[in-house]
Amino acid sequence: MKYQAHRGVCSENPENTMPAFLAAINQGFEVIELDIGVTRDMQFVALHDGTLKRTARTPDGSPLEQDIILENITYAEALEFDYGIWFSKKFKNTKIPLFEDILKLAQKSKTELKIDNKYQWYTDEQKELFFKLLKPYTDIAQLTCSRMDELKRALKALPDMHFHYDGVVNDEILAELSTLLSKDKLTVWMPMQNNLTTWVIVPFADEENTKKIKEIASLGLWILTKETELETAKKLGADVIETVGQLKPDNTNHIKADMHTHSEFSHDSVCPIEEMLTGQKEKGVNVFAVTDHIDVNSFDKYDIFTPIYNSAQTAKQLNEKHNEMQVLSGVEIGEGFRHPEQLKKIYELCDFDVIIGSVHLVRYKELSSKAYSAIDFSTFTDEEISEYIDAYFDDILTMFETTDFDILAHLTCPLRYITGKYKRNVDMTKYQDKIELILRKTISEGKALEINTSCIADYGFLMPDEEIIKKYIQMGGYLFTYGSDAHIPQNAASDIEAVYEFLKNNGINSLYYYKNRQPIKYKIQED
Repeated sequence: MKYQAHRGVCSENPENTMPAFLAAINQGFEVIELDIGVTRDMQFVALHDGTLKRTARTPDGSPLEQDIILENITYAEALEFDYGIWFSKKFKNTKIPLFEDILKLAQKSKTELKIDNKYQWYTDEQKELFFKLLKPYTDIAQLTCSRMDELKRALKALPDMHFHYDGVVNDEILAELSTLLSKDKLTVWMPMQNNLTTWVIVPFADEENTKKIKEIASLGLWILTKETELETAKKLGADVIETVGQLKPDNTNHIKADMHTHSEFSHDSVCPIEEMLTGQKEKGVNVFAVTDHIDVNSFDKYDIFTPIYNSAQTAKQLNEKHNEMQVLSGVEIGEGFRHPEQLKKIYELCDFDVIIGSVHLVRYKELSSKAYSAIDFSTFTDEEISEYIDAYFDDILTMFETTDFDILAHLTCPLRYITGKYKRNVDMTKYQDKIELILRKTISEGKALEINTSCIADYGFLMPDEEIIKKYIQMGGYLFTYGSDAHIPQNAASDIEAVYEFLKNNGINSLYYYKNRQPIKYKIQED
């Protein structure tokens, strides 16, 4: 069964953009579904809507004041807009992709492209140019039709192409399709009944109609988001399933990954990266990221950039040296939003595999320049503790608005000290609205939620706590990374089995690691 990425991996990337298509390729999707529009000067580009307002922004990130019809502007004019920042800061300056560039990328990577049926409404002149563009790429490009007359027209122009049909399915239509195309050149699609397909007017997939389809064509089912739907698709005999990204092709390699570690290049560690590598290897880890702290708040006191550059370069060198271990280069950016110019320089240091976002210094009264690890919370009143935690969550929300990062690290970390070290009870229900908003942003912006085990040994709880992780799952979150937050080799991959057990008990069988700032899925495989 093939996996098809809807508009690319659009659960983690802005839809119909190069990042979404590259993510699909990197994550092992065999097919990419995409929408192609046309500009006034007859340039074909990837865009779902006929207008720009929903997914385009001005260069400064502002929404368009008035909607713009794609066919009324030139390709050069379409390039003036940003098609990524609406999704998250990570994708700022993403440009609208030219279809020919996508075709070349797909052909090079041997990835199939399923082109949605909006081309059926092109003018005759547009269709002629479109078919001409597709002719050299019929090995990977495939057209979707919902109308029989348009299928016949496209088939005449591109007789060697594989076609997809997603219109009304009945005995008469299936009989006609079987006379036009052989079984190996035709895929017929049906929707699965779920919350993403409530709007469709064609019949939903069931055992009877899918059996008829399988007699004359390959069977495609869309749009799936849950493992239970995947099991149903398998029972119905699906040859290809479409997903926005929550479901991914399985990586059957044995992976054990730790995405949060520190070394001598952090202010609070003296561990050489090679010693951390040895510690990880002893725990059976074969992928780990070096994510040293960058103390943006101290830029005026000392050089904050050279240590991170040296950390990343050392990680890259060790990655080349050790074939049995992937050593990934990363950085943990704490409260970078306080100093935007320094934050900008961090991203220019090198090509990181992963960027972790966190807050250690909360903007709270006179303590704004003091890390919560150094605050004596025993002197706080209950009201002050409540205010402090509230301010912490506000800073996390500010980080989402201002900072480009991949993984949200150790959410609820102040509790390590407030509840763990100082034994102050905290009623977390007070902050449920802000916590849910943070989780929604994590999901909608395609970021991962880290499960951090650094305080299990001392205080017996995960960060974030189990109830927050369960809430994230209930809200549709699926991107999890494991982080030991190790500063010494002995703590590498600490309590990783506890994370495995907890996730499996909550129906999650996969984790992710990041490479080239893209999440890579791997199955949880206990020793």
